[in-house]
Amino acid sequence: LLEPIGETVKVVTYERKTPLVVAKQALGNMFTKVQPADCIVCFSKKEIFAITRQLQKRGINPAVIYGSLPPGAKLAQAAKFNDPNDPCNVLVATDAIGMGLNLNIRRIIFRTITRSGKLVPNYAALQIAGRAGRYGTKHEQGVVTTVKPGDLSLLETILAKPVEPIKAVGIAPNFEQIEEFSFHLREPSFLSLLDMFDSICSVSDHFFLCTIPKLKEMATAINDIPLTLKVRHTLCTSPITLKQNKFLVEAFVNIARRFSSGQPLTADWLFEMVGWNPRSVNSLEDLAHLENVYPVLETYLWLSLRYPDMLPDEEIVRDGSIEIDNLIREGMDNVSKLLPDVKQGSSKKRSKRKAETARGSG
Repeated sequence: LLEPIGETVKVVTYERKTPLVVAKQALGNMFTKVQPADCIVCFSKKEIFAITRQLQKRGINPAVIYGSLPPGAKLAQAAKFNDPNDPCNVLVATDAIGMGLNLNIRRIIFRTITRSGKLVPNYAALQIAGRAGRYGTKHEQGVVTTVKPGDLSLLETILAKPVEPIKAVGIAPNFEQIEEFSFHLREPSFLSLLDMFDSICSVSDHFFLCTIPKLKEMATAINDIPLTLKVRHTLCTSPITLKQNKFLVEAFVNIARRFSSGQPLTADWLFEMVGWNPRSVNSLEDLAHLENVYPVLETYLWLSLRYPDMLPDEEIVRDGSIEIDNLIREGMDNVSKLLPDVKQGSSKKRSKRKAETARGSG
């Protein structure tokens, strides 16, 4: 893979220093059988909060980690879980725990072994399961299990498979290639350039084109805004991920429009654009809003490195980013107060049903 592009790599192989075993039985009812140093893994934020809510009903306040949390908030939740003096000793997380976090997990519990409707691939399952009983923690071995009995044998099969070697790697067109491609066409839009590049470009079996769908999504959002090809390409390769998120799409479009106007993107303009009103997190809606604001500020900082004259307030925005991160951390530390009261909600539903029954009887 590396020879055609003149690169070399040194491969270092490590062996796991502590055993990792698959439990003989699935957990069944995880809410009554959860133990200290357990980590329940699921693959959606919605499910994370649902599980957290159920644990809290049983007096367990877990640490929570998922992908859209800022890095600082993830590290703070990891530190909370790892702290032997903190009463928090259970973790609920997505596969975000698979990379870059050192955690004192004894047992990994897969809530499900499907992700996006497909079985979790073995490299991902190994990466997640391998968080249990890592060398250097207080646990002499790691244990991995599932909630559903039917998933346990499947998980064991997945983990036993050898990791398939990488046969192809993704490559993406750089600006120079896109620009050269544009010279052969008559005033094409960036979006049409991407479409044609994707359809015409051929690569060897060792490579495949990647990032094109993300580029197309971002290019579509700003397709009607007059920008130079260079600026448009830079904006579309910025780290923000839209994923049809209305807030992020609108913020991205506003940034592009500001660029088009030639006016600098000041901190005052940015904060007004995102509805800057930093305050303590009192609900999941507040938390979600801050999680949306954070990547917009990070995108500003990324762009400020490339266009310092157009984005002159890097220090102010960086301070704002830190403030948002701290507010999210505080919100996650008090996540039990953000989740709806399950008992109260159930009581309201029962009362509503009784009232409807009474009206029907009348």
